[in-house]
Amino acid sequence: LLKEPRHAVISRKDADSEQIYKVLKQIPDSDLFSSAAFGGKDLMFSDSPTELIELPKSMESFLYLREDYYEAMRALRAGNPPAPDGKIEWCTISHAEQQKCDSLQIPRMECRRASSVDECIQKIMRKEADAIAVDGGQV
Repeated sequence: LLKEPRHAVISRKDADSEQIYKVLKQIPDSDLFSSAAFGGKDLMFSDSPTELIELPKSMESFLYLREDYYEAMRALRAGNPPAPDGKIEWCTISHAEQQKCDSLQIPRMECRRASSVDECIQKIMRKEADAIAVDGGQV
């Protein structure tokens, strides 16, 4: 049985998950899951994954993420309208994470800084950000 919390990208319910996945897949996994160049650990994403996978649409998030994530995601299901130009506003929670996000230079992805995971979730709910990557210890 899995004893570690799972890692996930959390977005608004109405966000285009396929577009978020496509944008993230433009980044080499070695850049996405490495924080050493920014003097930190687990910036934007945990450093331990080896690849980003898209779950099937039929996958029930509760089964994959477990109850703690499900409760956090349920709070985001307010039905906000999508960003007007398809731009993704990624929320970061530290200076080093912001530096990593900015250095990725992905078209149609902008990085927005917050002081905590809670603040990022609030930004997502207020339509000031679209997504954040979190692990079980942060929810």
